[in-house]
Amino acid sequence: MRRYVVGVVLAVVVVCVVGAVGVGEVATHPHHDSDEPDFEGVETVADGTDQPTRIDSSREIGLTSTLDRTAERTGEITATSSVRIPDRVTELTLRIPEEATVVETEGFSENTEGNYAWDERTDDPSVTFRVPADERVDSDGPLAEEGELLFTEADEWALVKIPSVGASWRFTGGGEMTVDRRTRIDGPGVAGERMAFLGQYNEHSHTAHGQQFRLIVPHAAALEESPETVFESLSHASDRLRVGERDDEVFMIAAPTEGVEWGVSGLQGGSADMWVGDDERVDTPTNVWVHEYVHARQDYETTDETRWFTEASATYYAALFTLEEGRISFEEFRRYLADGEVEPQSQAVLRDPGSWENNADYRKGALVAGEIDRRIRVATESESGFDAVFRSLNSHDGELTAATFERYVAAAANSEVAKHAGKYTTTAETPRMWDSNEHTAAFDQEPARFAFALADDEPLSVDGPDGSSTVSRETLRITTGETVRIRLTVSNVGGTVGDYELPFAVGNSSATETGRLAAGDSTTHEFSHTFDEPGVYTIAAGDERIELTVEPEEEASTDLPGDVDIEVPGFGLSTAVAAILVSLLALGRQQRS
Repeated sequence: MRRYVVGVVLAVVVVCVVGAVGVGEVATHPHHDSDEPDFEGVETVADGTDQPTRIDSSREIGLTSTLDRTAERTGEITATSSVRIPDRVTELTLRIPEEATVVETEGFSENTEGNYAWDERTDDPSVTFRVPADERVDSDGPLAEEGELLFTEADEWALVKIPSVGASWRFTGGGEMTVDRRTRIDGPGVAGERMAFLGQYNEHSHTAHGQQFRLIVPHAAALEESPETVFESLSHASDRLRVGERDDEVFMIAAPTEGVEWGVSGLQGGSADMWVGDDERVDTPTNVWVHEYVHARQDYETTDETRWFTEASATYYAALFTLEEGRISFEEFRRYLADGEVEPQSQAVLRDPGSWENNADYRKGALVAGEIDRRIRVATESESGFDAVFRSLNSHDGELTAATFERYVAAAANSEVAKHAGKYTTTAETPRMWDSNEHTAAFDQEPARFAFALADDEPLSVDGPDGSSTVSRETLRITTGETVRIRLTVSNVGGTVGDYELPFAVGNSSATETGRLAAGDSTTHEFSHTFDEPGVYTIAAGDERIELTVEPEEEASTDLPGDVDIEVPGFGLSTAVAAILVSLLALGRQQRS
């Protein structure tokens, strides 16, 4: 016979009731979310942090922007921002782009600051506005074209920047509130993270090195290269650039050039969105397809002292990788980089943007990047290269100074190479372009390069209350409190011995394993992580990206058995009353959690 001490239960119920009253009195939490894209200059780089997507919709605001070409109005697009608001949100305000003209609202009204406040009653509020389709370049560079457009609308299509809508809100209760942003096209078209194409198109896709490359070819475009050739060049770059985590998806648009006065040959924005003119080829040292892809792999915060690295590395690697593929000769490569020796760009001080003339960050910057790469390779007998510096910049926490850059060069090679790097980046001194014999001595021996993949033997397993079990990545679904173990194989696919770093990250938690392998050798490492919160997570392990669903643990049943005797001195309670008390206890537990 099961016995219940009701005196204890009553005490808990009182606490729960008090707690329940307190829940409604919890102060709201103000929050601001700004998703402002930065398209300054010719190419841009934006930081991004991969956070888990929560299962609980009460913790997530849905913000969907639907784009359409504005009927009977040339040069504008229409955007409708619709919001899905969880019950816990008490206030919400949208910040519409300054250049926008609001044409309709539902559940929103303009406030004194020019923003749009939710009326707190409408379930699916929205704001519809028009924005100019055209955006113009404010600077030029070696990739400049005769016009000045970065985005535009033509007769049958539009290539546009997705309008940025900011949001701020207040909500009750604990935890965090996140925003799920999505972009849709009303009619034919396709959207990435920061760019969208409105009109008829064909899509081509390719997967390499854990990345999916999506190539959007508008019906109005005349693609000079075949999609297969573009993918080959980008796949080589993806393999060679082992400088940190790769984006799962690279979104590319072949911009129609017939009759359009573009200001640049290509543009990159967001994490991995880019457009490239449909007439751009891959058999040239400029190789705009690779140039923009290199920008998508840059994940650092520069200062004026290190800003040169952004265009210098993209320009240098576009030429080097194209040479490695055999699409250009060494003489073409040499002449291209030797442009950095010519005045006035040769007289620029790279750490001082005010001294740059004739796009010195591209021209002199690429030559300096190449010379540092060559010196690192020679000093380390090809165990390392400029990509080691690139990788260190991407993993650096905080702003990058000239001193920090030199320190990373010293770590990749030695203090002597770092001294030369400092001389070429902080003074007007310019290196000379190396000849074919020097190139052979430094570049013919392929540096160490490492591939990371799930191990062949028990790559994924889960430790839970019932022990350990092997699972597949396609059905990786666990319960809170369980631990996932991942076994990864590291292989040196390069040409010489070298040191590796194997990264592992889940949300804001990360770890790194290091080691040293000879060419052709491999080894295995194991990582583990225990998941305490439900949600959908992305595990980044080496080159692998694994989606994982964590479900909440089932709560113990609060049902009472049918035949229950409750013994309390001086009291006699029925089973129904006991059931009510236990239910109140369960409610109190939920509210405390």
